[in-house]
Amino acid sequence: MQTDAGERSVHDLGGVTGYGPVPHDPAEPPFHADWEKRVFGLLGAVTSATARRPGEFRYALERLHPDDYFKNGYFGRWLAGFEVLLDEYGVVSRSDLALRMAELRDVALLEAGRRDLIPTATSQATPARRVAPVADRNPASLPPDRPTPTPQRRTVRRELADPPRFNVGDHVVAAAPAQPGHTRLPGYAENKLGIVVKLHPAEVLPDSTAHNRGERPQHVYCVGYDAQTLWGDEAEPNTTIHVDLYECYLRPADD
Repeated sequence: MQTDAGERSVHDLGGVTGYGPVPHDPAEPPFHADWEKRVFGLLGAVTSATARRPGEFRYALERLHPDDYFKNGYFGRWLAGFEVLLDEYGVVSRSDLALRMAELRDVALLEAGRRDLIPTATSQATPARRVAPVADRNPASLPPDRPTPTPQRRTVRRELADPPRFNVGDHVVAAAPAQPGHTRLPGYAENKLGIVVKLHPAEVLPDSTAHNRGERPQHVYCVGYDAQTLWGDEAEPNTTIHVDLYECYLRPADD
């Protein structure tokens, strides 16, 4: 069963109605304008000074206002996320950025001979991004942390001493998150019957790292869902949707 867009977070769009078809152009270029290239180039610089924890950058995007998330496409939401993180980490404040943008706008208007369009008050500067605050996720809502050997390279993978709870072929159900905040569980898979089809290497839990609550590494499973279980009879028959899920999301289907 599809859901209305207003029922979910701005990024969680699987099965949501109201956005029309998703066009696919095999010849579509990776960038549509020069500014998108510059935003792509800024990713490493911004995240090295701000969002260093796994899941943190994604969570910044998830907290954006719908206008900032959708209006300017993929790289537009990256840019909006950069602005949010730079402000929250104290690198560039929202007010300083808004004033600088106003200065650049005024220069462009002067060069175009349109002094009459320049606002007379700084209160008319470009408004700052609208963003939801970081959720204060209670550590008690997360699985216990498990210290693991420090990897020799930058990676989210970890070696766990205890074996996976589930095996290939097990039927499982993923419960909805107990608290608001970052998660990798899509809304359409909540409380739906799935089957484990593959085991992945263990990884740190982004639900925890995005909120600075420690790594809390988990075994990771590829869970298969029948499309009609997710979307109802209108879904394409004989189709399986695969979702990679962390162990703490799952419980046995017969519990």
